[in-house]
Amino acid sequence: MAVTLINLTGFQAGVAADETGINIKTFKTTVEPEFNNILAGKSGTARGKGVGDMKKNVSLDGEVSGSTGVMAATATAAFTPANSSSYFGAPTTGLYLTKGEVTESRENGAWKEMSAEFEAYAGIT
Repeated sequence: MAVTLINLTGFQAGVAADETGINIKTFKTTVEPEFNNILAGKSGTARGKGVGDMKKNVSLDGEVSGSTGVMAATATAAFTPANSSSYFGAPTTGLYLTKGEVTESRENGAWKEMSAEFEAYAGIT
């Protein structure tokens, strides 16, 4: 019986790049339309559909290692993470803390942890 090795080129294990300011543990990207609504006719039945431009949501978690990079992100300045994803028609505009969600947690005997969510909308630079 012969053994065949299969080369899985293009696949990655784990997070691709280090992030400044945190020891990155997870990096997640969600791409979805800004809105996806059925347009009802006068009888209430669907007569069309309105679908908005794509938006991108990025959430990341890690252990705090400094005060720059991720830890210096603000709601009014575009943030560019070291890890990137441009799949499924995701907008290439800046990522902002539009949800205003950043959580920092501290636990006795553990590292200071953080999690943040960023969003990018088509047309907002």
